Amino acid sequence: MFYKKLLKWYDQKKRNLPWRHDRDPYKVWISEIMLQQTQVKTAVPYFNKWMQKYPNLKALKNANYDDLLKMWEGLGYYSRCKNIYSAAQIIDKSFPKTYEDLIKLPGIGDYTAKTILAIAYKEKYVGIDTNLERIGYRQLGLKTKSKRNQKRVAMFLEKNQSSSRPGDFNEALMDLGSSLCKASTTFCNQCPLSTSCKAFESSSPTKYPHPKVSIKIPIFDIAVAVIKFENRILISKRDNTKFLTGLWEFPGGKIEKKESAEKAIIREVKEETNLFIKAPTYLGSVQHQYSHFGVNIALFISFPKSIRSLSVKQDYKWVYLKDIDKYALPKANHKMLDIIKKLD
Repeated sequence: MFYKKLLKWYDQKKRNLPWRHDRDPYKVWISEIMLQQTQVKTAVPYFNKWMQKYPNLKALKNANYDDLLKMWEGLGYYSRCKNIYSAAQIIDKSFPKTYEDLIKLPGIGDYTAKTILAIAYKEKYVGIDTNLERIGYRQLGLKTKSKRNQKRVAMFLEKNQSSSRPGDFNEALMDLGSSLCKASTTFCNQCPLSTSCKAFESSSPTKYPHPKVSIKIPIFDIAVAVIKFENRILISKRDNTKFLTGLWEFPGGKIEKKESAEKAIIREVKEETNLFIKAPTYLGSVQHQYSHFGVNIALFISFPKSIRSLSVKQDYKWVYLKDIDKYALPKANHKMLDIIKKLD
């Protein structure tokens, strides 16, 4: 049977991952949120560090959000961290045990809810991510991605789910999709499911399903300034924004059409802080790519003689450069810091 072949392979080849050492629903939840849009090798050290400081739900509920953000720093997609914190405040004493209760929590969708239920509670659910979906498409020989075919894949995987080891079934498919049945490479001679795979029969399994056409992402030109006064630099917290909310950054913004980078940063600093900076010094440039867009950053530094007119709408701080690592910053800001630190 499908699941028997899969689980036999899994018992021999499964990855030794820290969140698999027990089936604590809290640990399963944190690992699944960290693994959204993040590779396993990247998530492992973050998970271990997180569990050392916040080993259970009670510790998380009592945590300071800024401390959580700092621990999340570098993992990206910071809304995930905010959702974890928000969910922890909603959960009462014990972790939810039903799909209906899990799906109500911030950051938990259909896949995460079903995966938690299968792994932590041995419920007969299949959480279908891109790895599992790809395996299903290939097993059924489906090339076209459509809602109808997605339903067929879900029904196929649910029908073949293991009643006694539903969590292992989910994780076995995850491991298979990440090691042997990859999007652009397949190792069919090592796959335990090749004999039942329609895509394998075609001798062109990577054509199942058809890959999505990559969409060009927009690139924005940005000007950013390091404002230094009495050996301290100005940082402000992004608040009520859709992207990178809660993180600290230097003043700056988009360069308008037909506007020089220098004029842009003078304007942006005035708009954000009410400070007028005169002839800022250009330090260098930084390129960085996020999930949906990229930025080309022109970095400046300015040393105002007075900050009496300072007026910042967001939370802000004057910090010494040696202390800036205490604050959660976007990755692009870390690249800028590499330039700034070479000045001292």
